[in-house]
Amino acid sequence: MSLPSVAICQQSIILGGRLRVIIEIIKILNELGIVPDIITTRLSFKPEQISEKYGKQVRVNFRFIPRIPRLRQEYAIALFNASLRHYASDYDLLINTSNSLIFLPGNKSVLTYMFYPRKSRLMAEALSIHEPEKKISPWTRTALHRSLQRRMYRWSHPKPQHKIICMTKFTCSALAQVYELPETPPIIYPPVDIAVFQSPSVQRRRSVVTLGRFGPDKRQIEQIKLAQQLPDMPFHIIGFAHNSSYYQRCQQYVSEHAVKNVHLHPDAPFSEILKYLQGAKYFLHTLINEPFGITAVQAVAAGCLPIVHDSGGQRETIPDPRLRYQNLEQVPEILSRLEKLDSSSVSRLLHRLQDHITSHFDTRIFRTEMRKELLALLNM
Repeated sequence: MSLPSVAICQQSIILGGRLRVIIEIIKILNELGIVPDIITTRLSFKPEQISEKYGKQVRVNFRFIPRIPRLRQEYAIALFNASLRHYASDYDLLINTSNSLIFLPGNKSVLTYMFYPRKSRLMAEALSIHEPEKKISPWTRTALHRSLQRRMYRWSHPKPQHKIICMTKFTCSALAQVYELPETPPIIYPPVDIAVFQSPSVQRRRSVVTLGRFGPDKRQIEQIKLAQQLPDMPFHIIGFAHNSSYYQRCQQYVSEHAVKNVHLHPDAPFSEILKYLQGAKYFLHTLINEPFGITAVQAVAAGCLPIVHDSGGQRETIPDPRLRYQNLEQVPEILSRLEKLDSSSVSRLLHRLQDHITSHFDTRIFRTEMRKELLALLNM
């Protein structure tokens, strides 16, 4: 009997947390003997970089479909989903990771792993849920497109024969606010290779590490300005630099203001990321309304004390409110308070965090839960 055919569908794929989830889904399928296709319009990386950046070997084929250059993202995603109707007959299951339900093939088995619903982003009054301080000016091109996109998403509805899995409780709540759901979707937290990040070393440098692609919503420039207030605390800012203009702004700020304690690490290999996470005392995350926050979990696994924004999925990943802040001005005070803790108090705090992440976010949990869902959908 032939094995089921599976395609993972995402309009555009970049290096980052979402690709980590896709890789783990591929690994589960590979273990079942299935080599899936990835259907996409473009990759921002070379396929061989998967092994280099993530330390994973997977068997997968890439199927590229035509795209319209310079088309706004929401329209591009909608057009991509609509075009899947032409490819759906080749597969027993489509796995949708584009965060949008609009125009998906209605007569096909589709599994959506929802990181955060596109429709919820469009319903927000701010330009971005991650930059709530930036409002949309009326009578602008952006405002016009937002209005058109909201109208377009009136055609977006969950289909009874489609399966939705939410990444976090935060994701599930956002989904329920914009869709009438027949039932509450299951939650499967993203996979984290906790053992890969663990370190036996308890000797920590008094430094701060941040990790995330360079971009305005990740707020690396704000991180640099924070570092200026703490000149005796080294900051290592690590991230994918595909947004070259924003990365250059970060470089320029460091240079023009002679910020000596900030070290930028663009496109660092995994070995370098691991070295800094396993050597630093603190980890800082500055994205607001982060749907999950995989880097904070990785940092805890590596032995860092995390400091994260008090919003989104970070309330699930970092349950201790003393390690969450409402605005960046509170971070120096949090660091000062943590610096005053004795070694036994630090050890107890870190162990509680590590017990939490191991019991909720370890890769083995994701694989177990996702494997059950895939086996049911594939009738295996």
